[in-house]
Amino acid sequence: MTPLPLTYVTAAAPPAREAPPEFRPLRYETLLGPAAWEMLPPAVRERFAAHEAHWAGAMTLHASSCGRWVARLCKLVGSPLPPASDEPVLATVRVEHDPATGGSRWTRRYEFRRRAIKIRSVKSVDAGGHMIERLPMGLRMDLDLHTDDGALHFVTTGYHLEIPRPFFLRRLLRRPLRLRFPAWWLPGRTHVVHRDLGDGSFRFTMTIRHAWLGELFHHGGVFRSTGG
Repeated sequence: MTPLPLTYVTAAAPPAREAPPEFRPLRYETLLGPAAWEMLPPAVRERFAAHEAHWAGAMTLHASSCGRWVARLCKLVGSPLPPASDEPVLATVRVEHDPATGGSRWTRRYEFRRRAIKIRSVKSVDAGGHMIERLPMGLRMDLDLHTDDGALHFVTTGYHLEIPRPFFLRRLLRRPLRLRFPAWWLPGRTHVVHRDLGDGSFRFTMTIRHAWLGELFHHGGVFRSTGG
């Protein structure tokens, strides 16, 4: 398979903009705290200081037998997971500022042999200061952000369904309704790691492990920066 050129483009962080009342601006330094933020390699801080970027590389998309069925079920909520593949898949990731939440829009494109698949989500911070990954069909992932051994980690702490406020209750309810799912809800605990490799490249890994079904997914890939 002929690899695509590996590219990385980043820009300075956009000027601070007033977020809607149910959101706070997404700033990774604020979420982590200054001490943890400074422990990250400069290249990682540069990537996550901005909400404008484009990355390209190749991904391995492994799934267990149960995981493949879970991916099929996820089509009911907008296919937030790519299908499994027995060979590496070329992938690009575009990050853009999301003015509706004060966060960032992530568009992941996977180049399979017969078709390309795009998966979109929004990373945002709610009014309580908690990080949320906003997926299609109102599905939301509550995220904990921390550093370990120089890498940036995103770990789910739960899932919920966001229900828009009925128009006749908008004066009484300042925020959308949340229906929280139990701990055993599919697909399970998601753990994403962003680790710098030097020379402008970094490794992305994602594992999803269910309490009863074990590890369902293991995705990984190396992306390269041309900006140093």
